[in-house]
Amino acid sequence: MTAAPPPRSRKLRWRPMLTRLALVIGLGVVAAALIARQTLVQPNLPDQAVTPVVVPVVRGDLIDRVPVNGALEPRDQARVSFPEGNRVRAVLVVRGDTVAAGAVLARLETRNLDLKVASARAELDQAQQALDTLAAGPTKAELAQAAAHVARARADMAALGQEVRPLDIEVAKAHLDTARQRLADLEAGTAPDDLSAAEQSLAAAEEALVAARQSVEQIRDSASRTKTDAQQSVEREIQNLAQVQRSYSDAWWDWDYVQRTGRHPTEIVVDANGLSAHRRLEPREIEAVRRTFIDAETSLHNAEQDLKNLSEVYDQARANEIRQIQTAERGVTTAERNLADARRSYDTARTKGVQAAILQARQDLATAEKSYKALVDNPERPARQAELEAAVFEAVAAEAKLRAGPDPVEQARAHTALEQARAALAVAEATLDAATLKAPIAGTVVELTLKPGTLTTANDAVRIADLSGFLIRGQVTEQDVARVRAGQPVQVRIDSVPDTSFPGELLLVSALPASQNDQSQTQMGSFGGSGAGPLGGLYPIEIGVRTDDQRLRVGMATTASIEILALRDVLSIPLQAVEDGADGPVVRRTTGEQVAVELGATRQTWALRPT
Repeated sequence: MTAAPPPRSRKLRWRPMLTRLALVIGLGVVAAALIARQTLVQPNLPDQAVTPVVVPVVRGDLIDRVPVNGALEPRDQARVSFPEGNRVRAVLVVRGDTVAAGAVLARLETRNLDLKVASARAELDQAQQALDTLAAGPTKAELAQAAAHVARARADMAALGQEVRPLDIEVAKAHLDTARQRLADLEAGTAPDDLSAAEQSLAAAEEALVAARQSVEQIRDSASRTKTDAQQSVEREIQNLAQVQRSYSDAWWDWDYVQRTGRHPTEIVVDANGLSAHRRLEPREIEAVRRTFIDAETSLHNAEQDLKNLSEVYDQARANEIRQIQTAERGVTTAERNLADARRSYDTARTKGVQAAILQARQDLATAEKSYKALVDNPERPARQAELEAAVFEAVAAEAKLRAGPDPVEQARAHTALEQARAALAVAEATLDAATLKAPIAGTVVELTLKPGTLTTANDAVRIADLSGFLIRGQVTEQDVARVRAGQPVQVRIDSVPDTSFPGELLLVSALPASQNDQSQTQMGSFGGSGAGPLGGLYPIEIGVRTDDQRLRVGMATTASIEILALRDVLSIPLQAVEDGADGPVVRRTTGEQVAVELGATRQTWALRPT
């Protein structure tokens, strides 16, 4: 026996003339149809016996459904968590609690975060002040100072061309005479400076070097202490500012509440009827709340100004530390150089004797003669003149730049610093805001691993599920996907609750087939364990089930039936009784007579005709 052909899917309608023959066809139509069917299907088997089967035309309901297997899932769920490595201050829910969207679930410790926000805000204020100062242009004092530099440079330039003073010539003549006498004494056999004088100079230079090094250490310690004290003052003022800000916030909310209601923000009284309400304030009490708010606002402004002043003190202390240490280190360098000179003088006095002293005296005499001639002859000093001209040019350029206003490059840098400060404040505020964990959806807390006082890990989270209804995800074949659409009713049966059927609704029919992996994973369960599904793709669907039945749980296996056809009180016949006639579909009566029919809707092997 050959396999039956797949069910046909044609719409049919009886022709009007056949309506009168509906009841006459009766039982005979099926027998004739089956005989003709056997003849058409197996024309090459003439010897095979055909046994006609009589099937009546029946009246009843014609319903067609598409089955879908799946499991109950929450209608919606979300998992939220804190960043890793933060300490949990409070957890405000427990597993099983029902929460609304936006409800606070847990909080982190925020003391350090508050300080970072305050510090970022202070840096933003400093960057804004720097930009405002730059945009305001030079002050009168700065312009006067620049003009003074120009005048001084020009004065030095003018002084270069003046006559040499007689006093300068006399001093140079005295140095020259001393150098000549010194050389004459040495050449005449007079001994050089005593060796003891060189030893004393060496000892003095060594002591000076030790003192300079000790001074560096002392200055480093003192300046560091001063800077540390200033830094600690800034940190204490930041903490004080945070406390003052909280006090100001409390006072602002109290005053706002009193303005709007005229009642005490926290004190509650009970009237004669047993009703509780915030106590109404007297005018003097309202004035007291207002004064408290004004005092808190004044304290906030004072604290912000104190923080600004302390920050400037800290910056000055840091600059003084660098400058003082550099000055002290230069003193050490000078002392080391003096010690080297003293050691060379000592070595000269001890080893080279008179010849070295004569050579040095000749060099000193040559230097003195050059200086004297430079003053007496008053020669041009081009190098000095060029240096002074450059100084005048630089002073004039600096004054012109100052009068021209702020440099665009400096303004761009100030703007960049301001934007960086704003970004740092935004990051600090976002980090502080992230320290409060809120529910993204309304639902039930089904998972909770956060614990107060512990540091968060990557696995710590709060999971919320909407259990007011369930969602079933499944797939339909390409043969059925054209017959289903969103909004169709669905009947859902739960394997764990076999005696009850739950109403549902088809929410979504995917326009694209599932991936190959998804098909292979669901093929066995979707088609009765046959091991191979129908040809073609599988299309994901979603079914919504709203119920408050407490027996249902997430994960329960389901069988859903999507109702794609529902016709009541109609006549129907088996589709196998319909043949292809010369002019269209026909059926056979028990007498063998063919009757033309018009096909309507079909459900698997049953055809429908309207009454």
